[in-house]
Amino acid sequence: MILQAGAERKLTRARTQLLLSHPFFGSLCLRLKPVPGAVRIMATDGRRIVYNPAFVESVPPPILQTLLAHEVMHCALGHHCRRGTRDPKLWNKAADLAINPLLKRNGMELWEGALLDPQYDDLSAEEIYAQLKKSANLEGPSDQESDAETGTGSQPTQQGDGAASPSSSGQTEVGAGPTPNGDAEGESSPWEFGEVVDATDEEDRPASPAEQSLQQHEWSLATEQALIIAKACGHAPSNVDRPVRESRESKQDWRSVTRAFVAATTISDYRWTPPNRRHISSGLYLPSVERSGVGTMVIGVDTSGSVGKEELEQFAGEITAISDEVQPDRIYVVYCDAAVNSVQEFGPSEPISLEPKGGGGTDFRPVFDWVEENAINPACLIYLTDLCCGSYPVAPDYPVLWATDSPRAAPFGETVRLSVD
Repeated sequence: MILQAGAERKLTRARTQLLLSHPFFGSLCLRLKPVPGAVRIMATDGRRIVYNPAFVESVPPPILQTLLAHEVMHCALGHHCRRGTRDPKLWNKAADLAINPLLKRNGMELWEGALLDPQYDDLSAEEIYAQLKKSANLEGPSDQESDAETGTGSQPTQQGDGAASPSSSGQTEVGAGPTPNGDAEGESSPWEFGEVVDATDEEDRPASPAEQSLQQHEWSLATEQALIIAKACGHAPSNVDRPVRESRESKQDWRSVTRAFVAATTISDYRWTPPNRRHISSGLYLPSVERSGVGTMVIGVDTSGSVGKEELEQFAGEITAISDEVQPDRIYVVYCDAAVNSVQEFGPSEPISLEPKGGGGTDFRPVFDWVEENAINPACLIYLTDLCCGSYPVAPDYPVLWATDSPRAAPFGETVRLSVD
């Protein structure tokens, strides 16, 4: 009890100091209720900061303030609501890689071994996760095996957090607080200083999708208000506006957007035979719409390794369904990294099976060059990519849709956020 009382006082002082020195982080920290619990270091589920009293007593005050800000940013960026079916531990590492550079830019003292890697600066947790997973898959082991044995495939110079242990369902058990991570001996990596776990409701049960959406919306509003207050105090945080703005952007239904995009390219005309049946009952004889397919479609696939197996499978399934509906004359699938590596050709209603080849750098221009060199006049072009490239061609005169898991937007055409179920 004495230890817990001392930890509570130290946390109170740290939160007060954070509020004075960094109003943005400090005001948001007041939304989280500190709760002692069975965690190695510290964790948050969007409602609480669950902490280990012994650790709080042992850590220097500046590091404790940074840890509080770290947990706050998990919530401000909606990480507790955005994991989906991703591996929990790898998701924590990706989230840390997104957060820790922001803390460093705001003059906070990071703990020894805190996860930092310049190649991931300014990327979202989703983008970083995709790259970490790709690196882990290339090395062979599964996410969790690779996580335990090699850290991450990209081998950042410092490592991230992951203080809680998920249950067999992938949801971290919370009850009295997130459960600790580590092996039977209680060993931990030097970077295990905090964690985000999946959102819970008021009764500590896993939050439903509706509850997650509500919590993310509430944190979005609170974060916006905290930014306004901090700016008014002359203590605006550095480099926080963009990731906060991107985290609150609503996700699009990529399937609906893709179908609407292709449907808009369908050639249509009017004819009197048969008449429009919808108006016959009213005594009106109007022409009906006749649709005659979309001609040729071109699908560009980024094979630099940025697009995962799940994305490829779901994308292929959706393109097959669209093909069944609109009956294109031909579909060309062009695989490209820094150059075109291979091309597949599919006929009307033929199932799309993607077989990517390549794995080098990224350049978007070769796909568009291939279209021109082969004298193809596509009704539309859909490009599956993470948009981690700046080599764009001049905008063509045909419609282009970029399907991506990145919050970025291409400089021309339409961009739709691809989310894996």
